[in-house]
Amino acid sequence: MIKTKFGKTMQILSVLCLTASTLFLAAGWNQIPEKVPGHYNFAGEADSMTGKGTLILIPVMNWLMYLGISALEHFPQVWNTGVEITAQNRERVYRVLYHMIVSMKLSVVLIFSFMTVWHENYMPSWFFTAAMLLTFGPMLFFLIQLWRAR
Repeated sequence: MIKTKFGKTMQILSVLCLTASTLFLAAGWNQIPEKVPGHYNFAGEADSMTGKGTLILIPVMNWLMYLGISALEHFPQVWNTGVEITAQNRERVYRVLYHMIVSMKLSVVLIFSFMTVWHENYMPSWFFTAAMLLTFGPMLFFLIQLWRAR
């Protein structure tokens, strides 16, 4: 797989965001209240509280997902392309899928990084919409690109 400037940029942004959110949590640990929201309802209101120690799980899961998706990038033969791979389209299809994977990885990192640093008793009204756009927007965009690349 040939790494592109776009892919490298997405990788760098992902690592920077992961590192920043992890350091933010560590640096501000003493300022975080002992009880933090453990879950939000659809209205964005905290409907359960938990100890702040559970916040550690969010960056841990974020890093594990990042590493898992990064490992997956190196095995394009296991990607479900949805199109037949031929000698003529192989490089083009794999490049589109690589771009989709690194974009989705950044999306996951952004969503979980926000949850790492947000400790209020409400979730901003824009968060759900933003999370859905970050999740499905790149997927839709690159699936269209994949369809064109076949």
